[in-house]
Amino acid sequence: MNKALYPIVEIFSSIQGEGFHMGKGSTFIRVAGCNLRCSWCDTQHSFDVSKARWMSVEEIIEESEITHQHVVITGGEPTLYDLGPLVQELHKLGKYVAIETNGTNPIPADWALDWITASPKPGSDFALCCQADELKYVVDDEFTIDCITKQYLPEGRIFLQVESGRQESAQKGYELINSHPDRRLRMGIQLHKILDVR
Repeated sequence: MNKALYPIVEIFSSIQGEGFHMGKGSTFIRVAGCNLRCSWCDTQHSFDVSKARWMSVEEIIEESEITHQHVVITGGEPTLYDLGPLVQELHKLGKYVAIETNGTNPIPADWALDWITASPKPGSDFALCCQADELKYVVDDEFTIDCITKQYLPEGRIFLQVESGRQESAQKGYELINSHPDRRLRMGIQLHKILDVR
């Protein structure tokens, strides 16, 4: 029996609202704890580990309705924990396992994740310490084209996300995409918020 424990905030099924897999039915496993504190974060309820339930891999699998084939481990910041055992068990169930990370920690190859979404943040000077399948940047007042990492650029999978539905953010993202066609940037939205679902 695996001894790994994870601080779980919630597990729920919805649709992937952002990025390359937008619109897919997905089950989300949200862990608590984060090494950054972005002022516009829309999951601040995941910061406090003391309010989470520590669950084993077996409990997560047995007690949760992991209904979709596409499973997203998110946070908080999930790379604060060894996700290898959880990913392994989800793969045994035939799940496609994705992670959403702020990119500040390396991701071990032996986790064998199917998809890595990294969202570099201003609190880490937009550092990226892992390779990602897609990058998402929140276009806040401080964001510039120079914030996009030069370390690793997934072709055509760099999304500029609108900050909290702000029109100024949307306009800024639109202008950046059109003024830097060589970057092949894409506009990102939060489909789940438009549809008013989780």
